[in-house]
Amino acid sequence: KYTTPHLSRSISMPHGDFSDAAAAGHAVVGFATLFAPQLYFAGVGPLAPMVEGEATPGALAGIRFAAGPLLFMASTLFVVRWNTVNGKAGSLGCMITALVAMFNALSTHGVALSGWVLLAAFELATAYHLWFRANPMLTSADLLEKEKRRAAKLAAKQG
Repeated sequence: KYTTPHLSRSISMPHGDFSDAAAAGHAVVGFATLFAPQLYFAGVGPLAPMVEGEATPGALAGIRFAAGPLLFMASTLFVVRWNTVNGKAGSLGCMITALVAMFNALSTHGVALSGWVLLAAFELATAYHLWFRANPMLTSADLLEKEKRRAAKLAAKQG
């Protein structure tokens, strides 16, 4: 909750939607990228490794660098109240990330299932949510009406 200077009450962020799940996913991948970049060189079950070759210190550092944008995305997805304007910008960023992941998948493994394909699917799901399921932009009249309904409900509850 946060308090605005012109209001005497707290306002809650609408948490619990897919953007919070996307934030958690980005955090998990970001921390794994930061602390275990060697995982990108390992295949798991039907998944091909995301990176082939030797895990040199330079390659690990390059992968570890990707943790920064992933963790930035995690924190941004969690704290921003996505609306019909800024949701489109966040969605575009996720679509670009998905395209880069698919480019990496196709250029390294062809159509084989890999972490790149899973990352692209995750980013596209996040893009869909931010583009089509954003919170409506409320006008001052909408907020005033909402405040009146809340005050009436509180008065009825107390009286």
